[in-house]
This record gives sequence, C-alpha cells and structure tokens, in this order.
Amino acid sequence: MKNILILTDFSTCSRNAIHYAIQFLKDKTCHFYVMHVHKSGSFTLDDLMTSATANVYDSILKAEKERLEKLKIELEQTAFEQHTFETILDYNSFIDATHKVIEEKNIDLLVAGFNGVSNAAEILFGSHTLSIIRRINCNTLVVPEDVVFEQPKTMLVPLDAKDDIQSDAFSKILSVVKDQNMHVHVLRVYEKGFTGNRYDESFLMKACKDMNYTYHVIENVPLDYAKSCYVQMHEIDTIGLIVQKESVFERLFKHSSTTAISKTLKRPLLVVHP
Repeated sequence: MKNILILTDFSTCSRNAIHYAIQFLKDKTCHFYVMHVHKSGSFTLDDLMTSATANVYDSILKAEKERLEKLKIELEQTAFEQHTFETILDYNSFIDATHKVIEEKNIDLLVAGFNGVSNAAEILFGSHTLSIIRRINCNTLVVPEDVVFEQPKTMLVPLDAKDDIQSDAFSKILSVVKDQNMHVHVLRVYEKGFTGNRYDESFLMKACKDMNYTYHVIENVPLDYAKSCYVQMHEIDTIGLIVQKESVFERLFKHSSTTAISKTLKRPLLVVHP
C-alpha cells in the first residue's frame, strides 16, 4: 500500500490536484491523507474567546474540520475501491506539519496544486520555494490548476552535468514511468560544454530495456532554454526533476517570478530527491 499526503486549502486548484492524484494512482492500493494547515497567524482574540470552557483547538478549527470531513465524504463517494481516505488538520508551520506527517505516516508521495496565486501555490512556488523543496525530503507531485487528467504517455527528465543517472533518485523516476507505462525523454544538458565520461546511454540500455525511452545531449545552452524548447518540440505530458543543492529545479525556476512560472508550468511536475 502507498501512503499519499495531499495538501489542500479547499480551493478549486487543490481539489483538482486531489482528483488528478486519485486518477494517476487508480491502479494502486493507496491510503490518502488529506491535510489542511491552518495559519496560526490568523487566530484572533475572538477565536480564543469563543468559549471559556471549550477546547481552544476545537473552537478555532471547527470550521476547517467540518470542511475536511465534507471533502473526505465526497472523495469516498467518487474514488476507487482500493483507495481509502483520512483527514489531518494542523496549525503548526507548513514545514513542521508536513515533516511530522511524512515521518509518522511513512508518506510515499506528497501532492499539491499550483496556480501561481493561491496560498497552495505560494507554499510551493512563492518566495520560499527552494528552501521548502529542499527541506521536505519527499517525492512530490505538483499539479497545475488547468491540467485535466488524461493518462500520461510521456515524461521529460532534464539532467544537468551534476545529476547522476545511476542514482536512487533517477531510479525513482524510472519506477513511476514504468508503472504508468510512459515513454521517458532523458535530456542531458551540459551548459558549459561536455567534460568527463559519457555513460548515460549504456546505463539506459540496461535500465530501460523494457521501457520506451529517448535520449538527447545538448551542450552550451542554458538548462531552462533547453527544457522549454524541448517541450515545445515534443509531446510531453509530465516533467520529472531531481532536486539537490544548486540543482535542475533551481536553474529552471530561480530567475522566474511566481507569475512567470504559472505561465510556463503547464504540466504535472514530479520532484524527487537524491
């Protein structure tokens, strides 16, 4: 069984991410934890004084609890038989709450929506993007708000010179590709020209012998340009990224504002960690 953590702010965007994840994992036995993190900074004196005897936590979070329960019932009515659901409500910081659930529930995949404007988007792609991605060491599926689920057929995996194709992280991506029966496009980008030994192709011949794959090498071109051009020239449904310090993720997005990212990120993004 896979344990899936889905973040929600009750927006249309986050609901779309939930339904995408359910369809994406329709053939897997999964237990979904649907979590909402209430911002502690939004507590007011009136909240705390609602009842002198009632539990403060219950008083503050009663509305969110009811919304989560309603969402759970909706999901149970429409989901697949092999899927079960549980709700989690917290008012710690996003990072602390997510870390806690990932560790306690042995989470295999974190899912969140993205629209460039909502709180959910700011959590993943706002001013603290890189620190959050780095600090939450969990495979993450980011679903843009305009994406309507269709069975993905292809995934682009852009690699820079530092990414090891023989790493566990790359193997995680290949595992997803194989489970979903996708064609994987591996794009190795040497921004400053090639130096060293090329062993990618010999490795792929062994690792992808039962899979469809395409391999390309590009030199002396910035990674974000190479990625953007490749997506325009090929039919790409999803993108897989290996995230590490000074990684592909940072080079793709560090020069982009949230608005710019929202205009370019039009495909689900699978983020994995070494």
